[in-house]
Amino acid sequence: MRSIYKAVFLLALILGYLESFGQVSARWELVENQFGNQEYHQAKLTLINTSDKTLEEGWNLYFNTIFISVATQSLHEELRFRHLQGDFFVIEGKSKSPAMAPGDTLVIPYKSQGAFLKNSYAPEGLIFERADRSFFEVREYQTQSLSKQDLLQMIEETSLPVAHEENLISKKEWEESQLPPFLPSPKRWKYHGPTGRVKNAGLGVVGDPEFSDVAAFLLQRIKMGYKPKINREEKPITIQVNQVDGLGKEAYRIRIEDRKVVISATSAQGALYGVQSFLAMMPADFWGKGTDELLLSQVEIEDEPAFGYRGLFLDVARNFQPKEQIFKLLDLMSFYKLNVFHFNLANDEGWRIEIPGLPELTDFGGRRGFSRDEQDFLWPYYSSGAYPDQSPSGTGFYSKEDFKEIISYAHSLHIEVIPELGVPAHSRAAILAMEKRYRELMKAGKPEEALRYRLADPDDRSVYLSAQNFKGNTVCVCQESTYAFYEKLIREIKTMYSEAQVPLLSWHTGGDEVPRGAWKASPICDDFLAKNPEIEREDLNDYFRYRVAQLLKKEGIGHGGWEEIGQSHEGEQIVPNEKFSDQNWRLYAWNAVAGWGGEDMAYRLANAGYPVVICSSANFYFDLAYSWDPDERGHTWSGVVDTYQAWKTVPGRLYLSHDQTIDGNTWDWKVAEARFAPLTEKGKSNIIGVSGQLWTETVKSPDMMEYYLLPKMLGYVERSWAGDPIWSFLESEVEMKKARAEEWDGFVYLLRQKELPRLREQFGGFNFRETAD
Repeated sequence: MRSIYKAVFLLALILGYLESFGQVSARWELVENQFGNQEYHQAKLTLINTSDKTLEEGWNLYFNTIFISVATQSLHEELRFRHLQGDFFVIEGKSKSPAMAPGDTLVIPYKSQGAFLKNSYAPEGLIFERADRSFFEVREYQTQSLSKQDLLQMIEETSLPVAHEENLISKKEWEESQLPPFLPSPKRWKYHGPTGRVKNAGLGVVGDPEFSDVAAFLLQRIKMGYKPKINREEKPITIQVNQVDGLGKEAYRIRIEDRKVVISATSAQGALYGVQSFLAMMPADFWGKGTDELLLSQVEIEDEPAFGYRGLFLDVARNFQPKEQIFKLLDLMSFYKLNVFHFNLANDEGWRIEIPGLPELTDFGGRRGFSRDEQDFLWPYYSSGAYPDQSPSGTGFYSKEDFKEIISYAHSLHIEVIPELGVPAHSRAAILAMEKRYRELMKAGKPEEALRYRLADPDDRSVYLSAQNFKGNTVCVCQESTYAFYEKLIREIKTMYSEAQVPLLSWHTGGDEVPRGAWKASPICDDFLAKNPEIEREDLNDYFRYRVAQLLKKEGIGHGGWEEIGQSHEGEQIVPNEKFSDQNWRLYAWNAVAGWGGEDMAYRLANAGYPVVICSSANFYFDLAYSWDPDERGHTWSGVVDTYQAWKTVPGRLYLSHDQTIDGNTWDWKVAEARFAPLTEKGKSNIIGVSGQLWTETVKSPDMMEYYLLPKMLGYVERSWAGDPIWSFLESEVEMKKARAEEWDGFVYLLRQKELPRLREQFGGFNFRETAD
């Protein structure tokens, strides 16, 4: 019987899908694109009624884009654009939208602030709502493509560097002896003979008792790739994984001589990195179809990382990634010796982790689809589709068991998973989910339970718009139910870690981009401030940060957040907040747009006493497009980031990390150095590491995730392990730039010869950005 219901359901889905064709087709065209002081663009959206029925007056057209203004001006006399939330808009009648007879064409011109840069910036995710409130997705939709040449002509009077595009081609042939044996480059290496090719030899792995798990891991990986037909006449390969004293926590040594491999480390983490380095010397076939031949570089290596914190941040709230893709990403991170997975599990557009006792968070916040009122699930942000059950990027969450599997697997690879559940802003999914919970419990006659975890002040009339164009996305920090809710999250997630037998060491509270205007017209906050005259309204954010930090401290968990949790305002200036500088809050310094003046914020915060992770948006934000080419997807608000931009970052002298401002003007190293806050000795000790970020507003599938990360992530990997590049220690700018070009050429050669071929095969293969030959 169940199979009959399933078949009927599938048939209904198919019929619904087919029905959407032949209803309305659409076309988008760019009309004008203005660059300069007052940038704007004009475009037109054309609708055609391709059905044999009249579309009655009163229809609406919904769409997504984060690349037009919330105040977009309709140039059609009967229609208007109305911003709903985030990237979700509706075109509707000023009184009623006009009827469209079969075959009718309707042109809707509009004007928006901001120039049009990318072909992916056109409106997408079109949903047509008929006058009777039935709806369908507009699947027949064409958009005009802007060519690179078109864009070059449009920006002739500007300095945007559109003509440049990274081409990963080295200028010379390099000898193996001139280059490191793998990436990220080890600290020291020395070849003492030519690479040996060993075919169909037996192989044995022996590990000291302390490293039995690491030895087992190595053997398992080798068996995946080495497929010999054992020739008993061949001398076997022996691999030893030895525990020795005196090396750093993540340090290791390798010596390969003839067919003997010795990997030495003091800790299991260092031993794992030695194993990964040995595997990195294997040919690409090893990771694909398998090979009966191993390459044994005759080499000695001594290695340890420059930074203790080498992170990768992934946002799964904006667009979801399946559990299997997270495992694949963790494998890649471990291979390249990254040791922190910063996991953003909630935001305005989605809640992605099960919390026992609060099913509304995932039943509501973990689903997206079309509705008029957003009462049962979130709207289809980022064109995630009209139907919640058919939305792999909009709908999805990790169950408690899923999450335990993820943190357990990461722990086995010596990767710390830091959960981020951002507050007080970026919280709309949670706020609406708890409002749904409130309504249902009030109907059930349980007012005390209904109020227990409520996050909103229902009478708050504060007017604000977040950085991502959300209204009502900031929790009420003046009511105890907000803190009860967050304490519930901490305890439930801590239980998951405990059950997985993984220590929960650190937590990220977000804390960024709290919109100005929040709590200004909240009766609950008015009452709270009247009862607590020692607290000023402008101090509410600090009050909230401290309260949340105390909840974490009570559970023995370290507190971290984006740079804003350690900042305050002095007039229009953003400065380190001395109030919390002795609290050991870990700050993630991100807002470093080249040319805007905040590029040294990481140093100022570190000098003030905060532990700092450098997350520089201009270098390590992988959701930025690879280039200005209109066909390269991604953001450009902090410029563009390719492999070179990540690779040439100098964490210890950040003013050397740029050659141009975001506007394409020359970045002068001497001028930048003069205005940068120099790192004090205290500040240097507070720079604990670096992190690469992938936010996912424009990333809608596992394949897209991989494309955005690779190969640019490998430039970041080099910096996270090796630290400041050798060229940055030279005296003059001329010397530095000459040496930088030489070092980059060697890096590119190694990338093309070893890393990219392996990525085609490794862990099932990755979808990365190919470069011209």
